Amino acid sequence: MTDHVHERLGFREIDEHGNAVQAVSPHVPETADPPPKRLTVNPFIIALWVLDAGLMWVGIWAIATAAGALVAPAPYQSASTAQFTYMMLSNAPYALLGAILLTAGLLFWHAGQWQKKRPTG
Repeated sequence: MTDHVHERLGFREIDEHGNAVQAVSPHVPETADPPPKRLTVNPFIIALWVLDAGLMWVGIWAIATAAGALVAPAPYQSASTAQFTYMMLSNAPYALLGAILLTAGLLFWHAGQWQKKRPTG
């Protein structure tokens, strides 16, 4: 005798903390739990790439602006503009050096991560 009310019955188990575990039905096979989703990208590495792009852009912009002011100075250029140009020219190489070193470091990090994922042997 088939009874659709009793076919849905299953056993419930309780874990060691008293919480109910998912019901087990003899007619329906258990489904495997989906693997937990992991974040595939590291947000800190993304922030470092953004910082790297910003340093590179600031360094190139500073050199281009300062060099343009030196090549074709404006007749109304004040002392503060000359000081700003000097500050940009003296700090831009360090921004570019920092960007190059940060790029190299990030590329080495990515290479290490890539090698970890590949099988050895």
